[in-house]
Amino acid sequence: MTSMNNYADARVLVVGSYAYPDSFEWHIVDSLQHLGCAVQLFHHGHSIAGIFGLAEKALHKTTSLLLREPERRIESRLFRAIEVFSPTVILVILGSQVSPKTMELIRKRTSARIVCWCQDQMTTLGRQYLLASGYDAVFVKDRYMHDLFSGMIRSTKFYYLPEACNPRMHRPIALSESDREIYGCDVMIAGTLYYYRQEILQQMVQQLEGVRLKIWGTRPDWLLDRLPGRYMDRYVHGDNKVRAALGAKICLNTLHYAEVNGLNCRAFELAGCGGFQMVTRVPALAEHFEPEVEVATFANVDELIEKTIYYLRNPAAAAAIAERGRLRAHSDHTYEHRLKEILRIALR
Repeated sequence: MTSMNNYADARVLVVGSYAYPDSFEWHIVDSLQHLGCAVQLFHHGHSIAGIFGLAEKALHKTTSLLLREPERRIESRLFRAIEVFSPTVILVILGSQVSPKTMELIRKRTSARIVCWCQDQMTTLGRQYLLASGYDAVFVKDRYMHDLFSGMIRSTKFYYLPEACNPRMHRPIALSESDREIYGCDVMIAGTLYYYRQEILQQMVQQLEGVRLKIWGTRPDWLLDRLPGRYMDRYVHGDNKVRAALGAKICLNTLHYAEVNGLNCRAFELAGCGGFQMVTRVPALAEHFEPEVEVATFANVDELIEKTIYYLRNPAAAAAIAERGRLRAHSDHTYEHRLKEILRIALR
């Protein structure tokens, strides 16, 4: 049995997708290593650094269409990884890529504790494998999901566990003049673009004439571009994500509508970077940050526009909030904090 303060004996097999720098899996592996754990990452796919080539994308799409249970293609590789690594804990990320049928076979091969950290909102649950796989524990980031599943599902114990930041990556850095030219703007937003988010941004741009908005991420080819010139057409990761956060006067975080009562990873990352964040107001936010003291919040587009105007005119107030948010994120909301809780529950 591993003490909650000593993780040197823990051997953690992380079952996830890809681990390029600044991905969820990358931060988990990095943080487990800093806790002193032996750790190995098992990839769902074979791509280097999680960057899929055209051939592999085509193969993945084809097999997903033709095979009734494409997730089971990983079984032989996964069983081999378990046999070779001999984990004490198997940490499955998200949970949608490990079938309950695969889980039954894993149980016959290892006595390791098997847990799932579902770090996404409920529309990503796919076939809902995490509800039927008999995990020793499932950690979800939304209070609504936790309360609903805890009341309805008795085969698994559910725990609320929010996402986090990594202070070794999400921290302030000095910006060069070139950085300020590339990343400087009034408002930035980073992440997946979809119509809900674009409509919010469009209303803001229409109401705030001349506001400089930069959207970091690629625009899906099916999305009608109603914000011409604002898409940077590339994602930002690692230090470039930090530069984008610090180069903007306001870091906007519009939570997905399926984040009923939880926060996305950007809430913690932006705070850790030292960016001034305005985030959709949900009840769980107050558990992790003090609203209007460590982050600014909004409940609707009118409030978003009103506060955007205020903080663009009052940069000192924004900077003070950003610094308090950074201190809170680094003191209370790191991956080490979250993984200690996972290991405490998994190994007790």
